[in-house]
Amino acid sequence: MNPLRHFERFFNSTDITLLTDSSELITHAQAHHINARLISELQNMPPNSVCITLSREGTDSLLQRAAADPSGRAIYTQAHAFDPALNSVIYTFEQMCLTDFQLAMRKQEHLLSLLDQQQPLVLTGPNTLGHLVIAKDVAPYAMIDEDVQAANDRFIFPLAELLEVHYTHMAPDAPRPFTLNGRFQVAGILSARGYHDPSIPTRLVDSLATLSDSVALHGATALIEDSQLRSFTVAGCDYCALLNEATGPRGLRLTECAFGVNASIADTVNYRINSQLNEGIEGLHVAVGDGRQGYHIDLLMPGVAAAPSQQLIT
Repeated sequence: MNPLRHFERFFNSTDITLLTDSSELITHAQAHHINARLISELQNMPPNSVCITLSREGTDSLLQRAAADPSGRAIYTQAHAFDPALNSVIYTFEQMCLTDFQLAMRKQEHLLSLLDQQQPLVLTGPNTLGHLVIAKDVAPYAMIDEDVQAANDRFIFPLAELLEVHYTHMAPDAPRPFTLNGRFQVAGILSARGYHDPSIPTRLVDSLATLSDSVALHGATALIEDSQLRSFTVAGCDYCALLNEATGPRGLRLTECAFGVNASIADTVNYRINSQLNEGIEGLHVAVGDGRQGYHIDLLMPGVAAAPSQQLIT
């Protein structure tokens, strides 16, 4: 089976190039007969690119080249913000290859139709019951096929934009765009830092990695009240203190509420790997921290569905 088939459908072309700043990933891709090139060796952007950067310098170089080129279409993910280890990056690329981007964008359209009604929502799923209220006149961020077509033959889209519909509250003094309450079953967590701050102690980095493994193994329960994480229990232990320390000044106030739309990876997702691809799995995810000062930590809740409150009552 052609591993690039979903990319070919998304770009409507068989001319696909993997761009990266990792020679090891280049070697892996070429061993699987995938055209791959180093970003540093580019003169011009290829017509259609799938990009994975393992360093901030690689991301900066990619974006500079894309901005200077009058053509070229690309989607990219910044592995350095999550885990730049080769095994994690290969997993990320494999999950990208499995992702049906056309289906994901259709699911975004369906969610937008639901959210446009601006009704309180009931969230249900395995061991989950929650209530979500969106502030009046707040629009979610999403990307549908119409947006891709409008970009014509020049764009560079972050991967996450294709795989989720989300609301964010990154500016602490801004009005809250959503209010979330409930008890949620969590299948995995995802930790990201836009800048790898050397002042973050190794102890904290290691503790988060251990927590991630524990959640992947045992699952977790998150209690959220008024958009604040009140408890996060794994195997009977509460880890709110650890999450509060890891997220810096934003603490345990939610900074994001999002609906993932990637149904394609349900059978292959591995929550022990800190990959951005896990974030888009179909269901709900919420986050604490902004990734600027401390971590941005997603709590992943696959299988959670939303419905208008009135619909469930009737």
